[in-house]
Parts: sequence; structure tokens; C-alpha cells
Amino acid sequence: MNIGRIVVRLGRRKGSPLVAAITLLAVIAVATPNAFAGSTSTTLPVTTTTLSSRTIAAGKAYAIQRLDQQPVPPGARIVHHLPTPLAENGEGPSGEGLRDVAREYLLPSSVNVDAFVRAHLRKGEAVNETGSGSAPNAYPTYNIGVTLRCVSRHVTYCGLVYQTTLASDGQQELRMDLQVYWLPVVIVKMPTNGVVSVTGYGDDSLPRGSSDPFTVALSHSQAVALRLDISKLKDASGGGCMEDVQLLTISVASSSSKTVVWHASADECPGVITIVAKSKSIQLDDHSCALWQLVRSFFPAGKADATKGAIGFCGE
Repeated sequence: MNIGRIVVRLGRRKGSPLVAAITLLAVIAVATPNAFAGSTSTTLPVTTTTLSSRTIAAGKAYAIQRLDQQPVPPGARIVHHLPTPLAENGEGPSGEGLRDVAREYLLPSSVNVDAFVRAHLRKGEAVNETGSGSAPNAYPTYNIGVTLRCVSRHVTYCGLVYQTTLASDGQQELRMDLQVYWLPVVIVKMPTNGVVSVTGYGDDSLPRGSSDPFTVALSHSQAVALRLDISKLKDASGGGCMEDVQLLTISVASSSSKTVVWHASADECPGVITIVAKSKSIQLDDHSCALWQLVRSFFPAGKADATKGAIGFCGE
């Protein structure tokens, strides 16, 4: 075990404030698998914490497939055991959905792994951390983490860490950990047979929180478009932040009784939309560019500017 590990992480969400993230166990899934990894369609959220064996196997298979595609430094020779064992190293959120697959290599000490990784980043990939660690009577370890672009509704996190150290014979050791957070596909359908209201905010500064709210009642066509974009959101893998602001709220009320039957609230960090209906809740990943582009169109010029600015935080 390394002592005194120093890690420098780069923000994963473009334009977000500096936050200290804390990990929470928040696996929200549906245990109704289809032929590959599981999916369900529901008007009201369904929450469980158990993943099927098919879902677990599908996530591992996907992680192995992605690891097969990753570049390996020149001169690297795969081994079954390293002279100095390197521990699992990844930044994925904790929970049942996390799958980690690893490979170990020996390579010449002259190879600069950090430079190799940066030179072989593909479109949509980015370095998100660098770090080092040390322990008594052991060579220091170094790592560089990469956020990968994994296009799948099952995947809410996808990352790769290259970890290196020197062996006693002067060779360089390398361990590559590829992590994915794989969950069943959950399709949440917002009801549209009522009054659908959307509230945005003119300011979202951290000291004051979200302020200057502006609410619009959507037309039926706008509500249908919003329902469609929400149905395409991924399940959230969990997580929380010490600093956060609210970006958007959505309420669906009965046309006759005016009672709210469906409510959603989207935040900036960690970037989830929390949906509540009939005492049940679910969290979806809100980094959808399509969703924020649609939301922008709901508000007139000069209103809800902070909410409209969330388009700068979207990820895909």
C-alpha cells in the first residue's frame, strides 16, 4: 500500500466551480434485463439496489472490450504477475455497477508512459488526473487517468488509469485499470396530461444559491419534447458534492386539482436530475446537451440566464 499518495485531478465538468467531491452509494437500477444488459420503461420511477448477473456480466464484457482497444506503450510485455504488485487504481464511483478490468506489463524504464498517453488521446478523451505515491523501501508509483468516451446508455462513467513504478531489476512496471459504471437502461416518462411548468434561475452563484426564478408553463408540444429528452437520459451512478446549485425544476400538476403529481430538480454537481413521483424517486444523469438546448428554448431573452448557461456544462 502506498503512503503519501498525491493526486491532482482536473475537473470533469467544463465550467463547473471547484468542488470537493464525496462518494455516496447511490445505485439506482431496474432488475429486468433484456437479452444483453437490462432495460425497462416506466411512467413512474422504480428504485432498486440489486443488479442481475446478466447486467454484471455485460458490464465486465464491455470493460474488457474497451481495454482491448486502448493503446499500450512500445516495448510493453504482458505478464501475469508483477515483481512489485500494483494495487487497483481508478476514480470510478463506488457501487454495484462498477466494473474494473486490469492488465499488467513490463517495459523498458526509458519509456515515458505519461508522454505516450498524452500523445495517443483520441477524440473525446482527456487526462483527468495525475498522481504519485510512495511507501517505505519501495519505488514511487506514478499514475495518469484518462476519461474515455464510451457511447452507451448503460455507461455513466468510463475511465482508464495507467499506473507505473520501477521493478528491482530496473524494468518498468505498468498496470492499466479500465473502469466502467454499467447499469440497466431506465426509461422514465414524464406525464404530459396536466400542467407542465419549468422554472429556471437568473443567478446560480455558490454563496447565494439559485435565485431570480422564472417559471413558464409549457405548451403540449413543448411538454412532449421535454418528455422525450428525459426518456433518453442515463441512470446516474451516484456521487455528491460539498458545493452545488440548482439549475432547473419541473412540475407536473393535475389540470383539475392542481396537485403536483410529478416533480424533478436538476443540479450542477454532480449533475443529476432527481425525479419524484408518488413517494418514489430516481436520479438520472443530466449532462445531456439535447436536454439543455431544449430547456434554453423555453425561456425568453433576459430570463433564466443561469439555467440557459447550463448548456456549457453538458457532456454529449
